[in-house]
Formats: sequence, C-alpha cells, structure tokens
Amino acid sequence: MQAVIENITQETESVKRFFLRPQPESSFAFLPGQFVTIRLDDLERSYSIANAPDKSGIIELCIVLNPQGKVTPLLWQLKPGETIEISQALGSMVLPDTLDKDLCFICTGTGVAPFRSMIGHLLSNGELQHDIYLIFGNRYKKDILYRTEFEDWAVKHDKFHFIPVMSREIGANRTGYVHPVYEEIFADKRDAHFYVCGWEAMCREARQRLKAMGYTRKQYTFEQYDG
Repeated sequence: MQAVIENITQETESVKRFFLRPQPESSFAFLPGQFVTIRLDDLERSYSIANAPDKSGIIELCIVLNPQGKVTPLLWQLKPGETIEISQALGSMVLPDTLDKDLCFICTGTGVAPFRSMIGHLLSNGELQHDIYLIFGNRYKKDILYRTEFEDWAVKHDKFHFIPVMSREIGANRTGYVHPVYEEIFADKRDAHFYVCGWEAMCREARQRLKAMGYTRKQYTFEQYDG
C-alpha cells in the first residue's frame, strides 16, 4: 500500500522521525509493538512503528542513518509530500492480553521505537496496577531518543520507571551497559515479562543472562536488528 510522508524531523545527528499517512487510512491498523516493511527501488527494510495507535491516522518511524546501507540513504533523500510503499503492520512482539505482572523493556538505540508505542498505549489507557521499566542503553545523553517525553512520563506516572544507561558518558547516573540494571531490579526473581530490542549482540547476551536468572522463554520476547 502507499503512504504519504506528512513530515520528517531530525531527532539526533543520525536519527530522523518519519511521519506517514497510509492510504487509504481505513485499510491500515496496527498493534503497539508491530512494524512495517518499506519498499524502495526493489529493496525492502522493516522498521518498528514508534507511536501508539490513535485517531490521527499517522504512523511514525524512527530510523537511524547507515551511510554504508542501501535503504536509509534513499530515505534521507525523501521529502514531505512524497509517497512510499509500505506493508501492512507485521510482527508478533506485542503486549500480553492480560497485564498481571511487571513489564521490563530493554533496548538500545532505535530499538526503543516499539517500546515507545507499547508504553504510550499503556499509559493512556487506564490506571496501571504493575510497574513498567524502560532500560534504555546509549553511548551518550545526546543519543537518547524521546528523552524529554520519557522523563515527563516518569514524573506523571509513578508506575513507569525510565532508566537511561550511558556506556561512554562521564558523570551519568547510570554508566556501563543495560544488563546489570535489570539483573539488579529483578534480583528477587519475581514474575515479570521482559521485552528486548536492539543490536544482535545485546539481545544474545540478554537472553543468556535472563536464562541464568531463572526466567523461561515464555517470560521474554526479543526483536533484534543488524543495522
């Protein structure tokens, strides 16, 4: 199907936000956490939808430029008003039907996109009974996507906990990598569901560490990308 590019904004030095309006709007629906596949010049790449479903008819994609890639340099040339070809919403990394335990979202870089969709949906649809943790790894504070929004959510919702982790920022509240953070929070091994999205190496290590903590495959969901 076709989608009109409504707007493009620069989020960081290397990340842009693309706001698309699928055509016709009535034929497109998605669940928080799903993705779409973009087709450009016979090339296809998949990107998570970064906003929660609403009545605007807009979907947002948060995309990092890969200068050596084949697709993102083409995306960087597009302008508002142009159209691109997208798939229907795809993917099974969605929220559970019943929210009966804590949720922990672990991500790096643009891997935060599907979690922004999920968390935004949860925070706008009723009072939360369980805690939500967003553990977001980046190199520097300037790389934190949607930082102000996440900080505001944490102030307004006492069940939402935003924990940015910097691997190279001197003086950051949390330095290093994401893994020790969730190991500390869930040291009591309480029941929870973990969602992990980011680089392959991070996802692989998270899988190993969660398994070592005693969590089973039914308690964690992964989505990884290679760039």
